[in-house]
Amino acid sequence: MNTRILGADTKVYLARAGRKGHLFQQVLNSRAIGPDLPNLGLTGALLDDPDLQAKIIRSRAISKWLRTSANARGAEPSRNLVHYQDAAKGPGYAQVEGVVRTYFQGMNAGDMLVIPNPSPFGDAIIAEALPVGDLPARIPGTERFVGYQFDGRRFGHSKLVKMTDLPRAVLQLAQVPTGLAEIVNPRVKHRVFELGYDDYVFDDEFASRIITTKEDFRPFDGNVLNALVTMIAENIDRLQHREAGARLVGLEQAAFIRIDEDDLQVKININSPGYISVIARTITPLVTAVVLGVLVAIGFDAQAVTPDVIVDVSNSQVSDVLDLCSREVGQLTQSMLRFLSAEAEFQRTCDLLREAHDHTGARANVLVEVGP
Repeated sequence: MNTRILGADTKVYLARAGRKGHLFQQVLNSRAIGPDLPNLGLTGALLDDPDLQAKIIRSRAISKWLRTSANARGAEPSRNLVHYQDAAKGPGYAQVEGVVRTYFQGMNAGDMLVIPNPSPFGDAIIAEALPVGDLPARIPGTERFVGYQFDGRRFGHSKLVKMTDLPRAVLQLAQVPTGLAEIVNPRVKHRVFELGYDDYVFDDEFASRIITTKEDFRPFDGNVLNALVTMIAENIDRLQHREAGARLVGLEQAAFIRIDEDDLQVKININSPGYISVIARTITPLVTAVVLGVLVAIGFDAQAVTPDVIVDVSNSQVSDVLDLCSREVGQLTQSMLRFLSAEAEFQRTCDLLREAHDHTGARANVLVEVGP
């Protein structure tokens, strides 16, 4: 699995790629973002940098000079830090230093960044901050900043999402001249998590996506994939809470079972390609992803699943020692496939899922290795 485990302490920031987003493409290419300060020249831990104030003052002077028309700006400011040791901080200095310290000191690895596109019809970047490292990334400037560099905090996992899909509160925040701002509203943060990850766990909520990769999506396909989710949810309940020997349900029977919508939500984005988002307060979404992944890997061959099949699940986002969730997912998937393989309806279940898969390319965000 590739499931991100999110904690209540995970922070979300709106991070602008320079004034009016002038560095957006460079940020995307460099996979890093930072203060709109050319040639800042950070070299390590901010707490141990006695020249931080001088570096910020120098960078602000260079930025102001570069933004002034060539006919009126005069000579370039000195790059020698000595000339800025006793210089006045200037208006707004405290806010600028706060942005620098947040990027390279206050922001934790795993915190989320929402980087708006300067075009309201473009794609924003949602990214996950990496550890600071020994040196910041160096982001090359463009246009009037060609030949200058911007220090940046590297990010790892990232997704491009349409600006129009961002929460309204984020779009409103993107309109104000704020270089970096923390988003604290829990509902807005939650929406950012949904947009940023296909599969995640946050508090008591589990989420996974069935991704459709082909151009068409028929009502039949939606019915089959919805029935798959219901089948997994119902069978988990039977495996966990009912008497031993209880029969599990197949896909066709599951199509007529009603699941409590407070416990399980299925959201379909019918854009092609698109996705079906499965969200629940149980591990149903994760088990759905693994079951679908296994069936895709074996070509929906019902004969390949036997009563002694072994399913071993791990999460690439979590160390093995802490990976208790994956163990439960693996045990439930294994038990379910073993029971289902003994049912006559399992062949029909595989046939229906194969047809839906052939038409939509439906897959889960899991990597499956089939052993002998």
